[in-house]
Amino acid sequence: MVLTLLAACDDFGTWTTDTNARLTFGRDTVSFDTLVTTVSSSTQRLLVYNRNKDGLRISEVRLKHASGSLFRANVDGQFLQGGVGHDFEVPGDDSIFVHIEVTLPDSDADTVTQYTDSLCFQLESGRVQYVVLHAGGRDALHWHGVKVIERDTALQSRRPVIIYDSLYVSAGTTLTVEAGTQLYFHQHASMCVDGTLRVNGTLDAPVVFRGDRTGNLFYYLPYDNTPQQWGGVYLHGSGHKLNYLDLHSSTFGIVAEDTDMELANCVIHNTGGNALWVKNCRVKAYNTQISNAFGDLFHMIGGDAELTFCTLAQFYNFDAARGFALCLRDYDVEYEDTMFYDITRADFRNCVINGYGEDVISGSFIKEKNFGDSVRYRFERCFLNTVYSDGDSARFIRNIYEDPKDTMSYGRQFLLFDTWARLYDFTPDTLAHFCDSADVQWTDLYPVDRLGRSRRTEDGADIGAYENDQRRPQAKKNR
Repeated sequence: MVLTLLAACDDFGTWTTDTNARLTFGRDTVSFDTLVTTVSSSTQRLLVYNRNKDGLRISEVRLKHASGSLFRANVDGQFLQGGVGHDFEVPGDDSIFVHIEVTLPDSDADTVTQYTDSLCFQLESGRVQYVVLHAGGRDALHWHGVKVIERDTALQSRRPVIIYDSLYVSAGTTLTVEAGTQLYFHQHASMCVDGTLRVNGTLDAPVVFRGDRTGNLFYYLPYDNTPQQWGGVYLHGSGHKLNYLDLHSSTFGIVAEDTDMELANCVIHNTGGNALWVKNCRVKAYNTQISNAFGDLFHMIGGDAELTFCTLAQFYNFDAARGFALCLRDYDVEYEDTMFYDITRADFRNCVINGYGEDVISGSFIKEKNFGDSVRYRFERCFLNTVYSDGDSARFIRNIYEDPKDTMSYGRQFLLFDTWARLYDFTPDTLAHFCDSADVQWTDLYPVDRLGRSRRTEDGADIGAYENDQRRPQAKKNR
């Protein structure tokens, strides 16, 4: 019995120096997304397999640039000091982990600088195998401490601006963020505007508000595709005009009170709370996408709102307890007191308001219920996922309704609906229920969609912020 066990152990511990035996790698190249220089990357993991029956000994693992490498590696629990490590073993039909990080230097450039290195695995047999390491780095401006804007300022930068604490715009002051500028907010950092915010993005050079964390949460999921990477934007003051703003992956989107704003060609996407929360405000929005929030996409308490050619798509899938696509109220509870805020207008024209569930629109109107005051809201020629009342034809005009029983239709309505990697393109698919269905009287005011595609087509415009221009010819010029 003892001899049998010893023989088994000896067989398990056999090692080969056959030059034909080799390692297998989970990937041939370890690539990092574009990183901010001087800031350490997240850790990437590489699996190294031995598919052979016998074990393989690795006499040395080294970074090609050794101690001069920008990359750092830990192989099977051993840090490669000076870029070199020795004496690793991979039993037959087994594997080891390699963890890799990188910190890129400031290159004094406005463009992305590329860096490469390689991990060299030298087997006891003399065979050498390689895994390529690659990273691109962008220099950034670093703002530490609370940044206060106290005089009218135009902010334009070819490099990302990393805001580590918060950005505050004083009352009576205008901050203008010019085309192409990207603000990277550190965790919990936010923007608070008591003055005026102007965003002058363009189709080719949008303004971006996002978190500062690069790399991946999982191999298939970048941090930039996950919510709650930074705070959000508070708007007070007046005269806010936001054009081609891409705000995403925040804890909340925009919170506004007692102010006015115009949202043109904007995106508010993937927020851990409400995406757009407004109280007693005047809101005008067109060609704007508000999508995927744990809270409500558009939560309106009193005020005046006019949304035209907008897409409200509530497909947040990090938590099933997500909020509504649209919530309208005429009251708020403040310090245990109920405060009333009249909705003077809430018009939705040619809008997609859709999402998971049988009804993604909520309305709660105390004054109408208790005092008979009519709330002035209206949905005209929209694509809606809601329960429609036949007796409310004055408020619901020529709309198209999603069939709540057709749960498989969600992904089919849009060109890209990847719930795994959280990638979405809310352009209507060819067979979408709301293609060619918009009220064309508004195409003269908004002749192109958020991506600059013409709505003047022979078959009519699509409902929502996006036009599918791949399936039909443009309208004749004299029409």
